[in-house]
Amino acid sequence: MTQIVVTLASNADENLLRRMIENMKGVVKTSLKHAEMQEADAEPTLLDSLHAIKNSIDPSVIDLSDSRTNYIMSK
Repeated sequence: MTQIVVTLASNADENLLRRMIENMKGVVKTSLKHAEMQEADAEPTLLDSLHAIKNSIDPSVIDLSDSRTNYIMSK
């Protein structure tokens, strides 16, 4: 058996979505679980992901003699 976990927005109509899912072919059972999201459990934002990429780059391997690269890296 496979389970799919769906996180709903705070303004989502839980009952409507649950009825829709229950009526889909192949769905055996549905259940609701309310949980407060911890900050550590929250999905990383796009900005967090970009900062992680930026921090993973080793600046010593970047050729800053190219004016275009130098311009981009200064931003």
